[in-house]
Amino acid sequence: MQPAPLYIVASPRPRVGKTLLARLLMEYFLNNRRPLVGFDLNPREPMLAGRFPKLVWPVDIGDTRGQMELFDRLVADAASTKVIDVGYGPFEQFFGVIGEIGFAQEARRRGMDTIVFFLTDQAIATVRVYAKLQARVPAIFQPVHNESASLMTSTEDFPPTRPEFGTVRMPRLSQVVRGVVDRPSFSFNTYMAHQPGGPIHSWIADLYAQFRDFELRLLMGRLNSSLRWAAPGPPPPASRKSWLSG
Repeated sequence: MQPAPLYIVASPRPRVGKTLLARLLMEYFLNNRRPLVGFDLNPREPMLAGRFPKLVWPVDIGDTRGQMELFDRLVADAASTKVIDVGYGPFEQFFGVIGEIGFAQEARRRGMDTIVFFLTDQAIATVRVYAKLQARVPAIFQPVHNESASLMTSTEDFPPTRPEFGTVRMPRLSQVVRGVVDRPSFSFNTYMAHQPGGPIHSWIADLYAQFRDFELRLLMGRLNSSLRWAAPGPPPPASRKSWLSG
């Protein structure tokens, strides 16, 4: 059985919508009745853990104990889809540890997809960080453009690991709507169930559709890879065959 994937929501910059995106992913997987666990790496303000106290573990990776706790849990639970809200504070340390311990390589060896949903922006430093991470971390990088945080982004600056994935786009929210979404009691799935014609319905439905499309493309890529590995190679040339038999 294929291990469930790991989703890492990250950006080196604050206030670009990381926790909002992590919330959406959590509720999307809950809506699809997936076994699910989350990790909130924001020790000062664990907002994701506050939203899902029974599903999300707040973890401080500022010391070795916290790092071991996090990565041990990630590899131990192969059945649950995992969502990590990295936060801009521990961003550099988190990816530094991943590189030091070879976590992405170990996850790949176990058959687990490591997916980085990277929030883009127009800062040159962010573009450079993205390129460095792609070169150093063997994960699937999926750029996400939050229109509320950045007016525009370039696909050339933030290419996905697989071209067919494109860019996930979070449409802009008005301040009034964002105030509703940010309420402590607000749930995307509850809203979808009870407000089918509400103003936020199409926004949520559009993002859920993009998540489904990403998963489908991920599955198709995995199947194509399996077929390539399973396909028999061409027979050896006659001269090679006679040399081996001789």
